[in-house]
Amino acid sequence: MSSRSDQSTRILPLRLRGVVALGAGLLWVGASVIPSSPVAATPNPAADHAPMEPAAPLHLVPSNARQPGMTTQTSANWAGYAVTGPKVSKVAGSWTQPTATCPKNRNQQAAFWVGIDGYSATDPTVEQIGTDSDCTKGTNKKPGGPSYYAWYQLYPQPAVVLASTYSVTPGDAISANVAVIGSAYTMTISDGAKWHFSTTQHLQTTPQNSSAEWIAEAPSSCRASCKELPLADFGSLSFSSASANGQPISAPGFSNYQIDMTTRNAKKILARTSTLSSGGTAFTITWLRT
Repeated sequence: MSSRSDQSTRILPLRLRGVVALGAGLLWVGASVIPSSPVAATPNPAADHAPMEPAAPLHLVPSNARQPGMTTQTSANWAGYAVTGPKVSKVAGSWTQPTATCPKNRNQQAAFWVGIDGYSATDPTVEQIGTDSDCTKGTNKKPGGPSYYAWYQLYPQPAVVLASTYSVTPGDAISANVAVIGSAYTMTISDGAKWHFSTTQHLQTTPQNSSAEWIAEAPSSCRASCKELPLADFGSLSFSSASANGQPISAPGFSNYQIDMTTRNAKKILARTSTLSSGGTAFTITWLRT
């Protein structure tokens, strides 16, 4: 669940996608947001998992020796890559579901997704789909610990958490994509040979389709105001087969942005993003601290 990143002095989902905008910000509370009923997918009003809004770059650094068109940025809630350029009609990517290493009695979250929109400060929507590796605090009756699930969101609409029949476990091979034709957005996610989920949603708003993203996010909790939740220790996450409009992230027609997640003052890096590999279709995000 993501929220758009801020484009002022911070990059974090402010409009919760699920969070109140999962393309702007996402608010989930671990496993408690996973419906127990056998429905395919259920809107989860209690989960503040909003779409991450593109975090406004805290710092923009010239690419120097990096690939042409690439700049490095820092964000308070995103790590990964974003591209801008021609209108985006499809974004796709794959990853292996990370294990959450959880401290005792603490709520932490980490969301992994591919999406369209949300990078530009003037772009109020995010269309995204992905998974989470979270940590729950637990209660007196139930112990806390890791929680894993899949979801999708069209921010600013509420996020939708897939039912437990679409279970996610560490080590699973996840593939996801978002495609748009006119006002119809088709969001698809597969867990290896275990299951396949797809939904097509028609939006009344007119998204800009101005960017594509491959992101690890620290969801935000939004009530009167928004605040990033502690980033769960997911170890490392490698995106592969990453493409936008059928082209790699490093395609000449795109401007691509390598994003490291930092504290709001940008003094400490929370998650670091590697340079691109495999012809511009792969990279790794490494968790460093909460």
